[in-house]
Parts: sequence; C-alpha cells; structure tokens
Amino acid sequence: MADEKTVKDAFLDSVLRQIDTGDPPEARVTYDRLIDAGHSNNETLQLMAAVLKIETNKMLSESQSFDNARYAAQLKKLPKID
Repeated sequence: MADEKTVKDAFLDSVLRQIDTGDPPEARVTYDRLIDAGHSNNETLQLMAAVLKIETNKMLSESQSFDNARYAAQLKKLPKID
C-alpha cells in the first residue's frame, strides 16, 4: 500500500507542477474552472491526477509517447472521467 501512496503522490506532484508552470496551459485552465464550479482544492487535484494517471497508463500499455492533445481533451471533460 505504501507504493500506491507514493505513485499517487507523484501524480499529484506532477499536477501541481503543471498548474504552477502553466505547462500544459490546460492544467491551470482546468484547475480554475473546477474551483470556480465549487469543487474543493483536494477534489480538483484528485480529478486531474486521475486523468494524468489514465493517460500515463495508456502511454505505457500502448508503447506510445504521451499524447498531450488527448490529455488536454480529457482535462476539458472534467469533472467527468472517461
């Protein structure tokens, strides 16, 4: 279970870095949109981290590069997760 927490923390750290740096710009836009819609900071970060994890898993399972366009499209769909 400690390994799962470490992985979860890594995704959250990545999302926080994306928001802080604005790379990709959709990260900051998504964060602001969800917060403005009434989602808590924790819930917003968890949703965004879930999308990042899904995209990372696709990248690894399909032996492809990280698909920034697909990731951005999934962020725009939040709070719904496909």
